[in-house]
Amino acid sequence: MIYQNKYMKQLLNILFFSCVVFGCQIKTERGESPAYDSNSQEESATEKLKKDPRQDERYSLVEDRAKFDELRKDIPAETKVRNDEKALIMDWMADYQKEPSDIRNKFSALVSRKRDNFNKDMNKIRDQYSKEETKKKDSFNKALADERGEIKDQKLSREERTEKYNDIDAKRKDFYSQVREDRDSFESDYRQKRKDFEEYIKEKSDMFYAELKDYTVKFNELKKQKK
Repeated sequence: MIYQNKYMKQLLNILFFSCVVFGCQIKTERGESPAYDSNSQEESATEKLKKDPRQDERYSLVEDRAKFDELRKDIPAETKVRNDEKALIMDWMADYQKEPSDIRNKFSALVSRKRDNFNKDMNKIRDQYSKEETKKKDSFNKALADERGEIKDQKLSREERTEKYNDIDAKRKDFYSQVREDRDSFESDYRQKRKDFEEYIKEKSDMFYAELKDYTVKFNELKKQKK
C-alpha cells in the first residue's frame, strides 16, 4: 500500500513536470503577441464572440495555477488547458484518500463556477454589441440628417430635390438591411458559442465521471482491505 501511494505521487509529479517543461518548448503559430493589448482599441463584441470557449482558460475546468504562469507563458492556450485538466483530475484522485462523493462535489462546484463565468461574459458581449449597434445607428442617422439639411439649403429643381431625397432613402434602407443582417449573424454566432461551451462541459463531464467510476471501485476495494 505504501509503495502504491509513493508510485502514484511520483507518477503525478512526473506528468505535471513534463507538462510544464516540455510544454514550454511548444511555440504558437500566431507569434509572441499577447491576446489582449491594453494600449490597443478594445475588441468589438463580434470579435469576442468568434473566440472558441473550449480553448479559453477562463471557462476551462481547471483550478487557478497562478504560480506556474511564468513557467508556462509560451505554451499554447489549448495545450495548457488540456494539461491542466489532466493534472487536476490526477491530483484529486491521487492516493485514493478522498471520498468519491467529495471529488464529485468538487467537480460540480468547478463546473458551476465556470458556467457562471461564461454566462456573465456572454451577457456582457451581447450588451456591448447592442451599444455598438446603437452608436452606429445614431452616427448614421445624424449623417443623414445633415445631408437632408444641406439639400434644403440648396437651390434645386423639384426633380433634382426628389432624386437626392430618394438617394438618401435608398441609403437608409441599405444601412438598416445591413444592420439586420449583422444582428442575425451575431445571434447565430452567439448561439453557436453557447452550444460549443455546453458540448465542452459534456465532454469533460463524461471523461470525469468515467475516471470517477474507476476511482470509486478502487477506493472501495482499498477501504475493505483496511478493515
